[in-house]
Amino acid sequence: MKKKLTTSIIILGLLAFENAYFAPCAYAFKFNFNRKEKKELKYLEIARTSFEAKHYDLALEYYTKAIEINPENAETFAKRGNTLFLLGNYQKAVIDYSKALELDPNRENIYYNRAIAKSNLQIYDEVVEDYTKEIEINPDNVNAYLNRGTTEVFLKEFDKAIEDFTKVIELDENNELAYYNRGVAKRSSGDYKGAIEDYTKVINLDEKNVDAYNNRGAAKFYLKDYEGAIKDYDKVIELNNHFQQVYYNRGIAKLGLKKYEDATLDFTKELEVNPKNDLAYFERGVAQERLDHFTSAIDDYTKAIEINSENAEYFAQRGALISKTEGDLEKAKADLDKAISLDSEDSEKYLTRAIIFCKLKLYLAAIDDLNIVIKLDDKNTQAYDLRSYAIKSMNVNK
Repeated sequence: MKKKLTTSIIILGLLAFENAYFAPCAYAFKFNFNRKEKKELKYLEIARTSFEAKHYDLALEYYTKAIEINPENAETFAKRGNTLFLLGNYQKAVIDYSKALELDPNRENIYYNRAIAKSNLQIYDEVVEDYTKEIEINPDNVNAYLNRGTTEVFLKEFDKAIEDFTKVIELDENNELAYYNRGVAKRSSGDYKGAIEDYTKVINLDEKNVDAYNNRGAAKFYLKDYEGAIKDYDKVIELNNHFQQVYYNRGIAKLGLKKYEDATLDFTKELEVNPKNDLAYFERGVAQERLDHFTSAIDDYTKAIEINSENAEYFAQRGALISKTEGDLEKAKADLDKAISLDSEDSEKYLTRAIIFCKLKLYLAAIDDLNIVIKLDDKNTQAYDLRSYAIKSMNVNK
């Protein structure tokens, strides 16, 4: 089973609305206003002051009144879009931003703001398009590159994301967020060394960035630098001893060093903080099993199953241990049956059940499972040897 570390997710770029307030462009150089225009300006002023006071419902009302008077003012639609966004009405915000762009296609920052709204609606393909449009209008918009890269990570387009974060760094060499997010993208694409370099840069810029230490620890773990990972997790605990699942992560690294007693202590500490962490119970069970504390290990596997009964590995590990310790073979078989029902593509689970079948002298059933193992993994020598044994044993018992 591949160890699953908890890492900090990508951090969003700046999402503040940019250039939200301009004088209505249609009247920018006008001094003599007619009655209708004066009324519009009055509504816009009330809307502006209401927005600044965070009275968004009132701001919405008066932007709407202004639009009723003058439905050709792109800036008013943009401002109402901002207000709708802050009220959580992202769909209507998108409509207003789209109207603003219809009236003024080259207005800076409207594509940017619409992208933010679409991001909240999880329309990620369109989000990328909008940031791209924004960059075409303003190629030095650091936040547009940053947020487009963030969106590309969500879309698992890691190479494109790395390019965007790199562009941010070219424009702003000390942009901590760009290094951090590029580290996330590199780690997600399997470039752990590159990720470590970026997280280290973040730490150089901010020595108290707990997320960077945590993620650097994970990257070091995947490179099997367990000592380095532990040092980073120690730093996380020093900065924030309630950081999400840090004791679990450190315990996993200690398992890598075969420090099973120390790992057990970390998993126990994790469970004191988060008693519903099924992974911590499972990994503590693994540590206990390595220490030959089989009863405790089975208890931990059982607890993990009680919390999460959909994880095939939990049933497989418990069944295998029960079988190896000459426990209840029928119970062991039931665990493997369940594990296979949850994950029918793992050859190891069929192999384990075949071993149990052989112990139960159910050789034909064992052969059936071993045939599946060989079909899934034709280089599994143990499966061939065990199948030969099962065939011979079946013939002897005829």
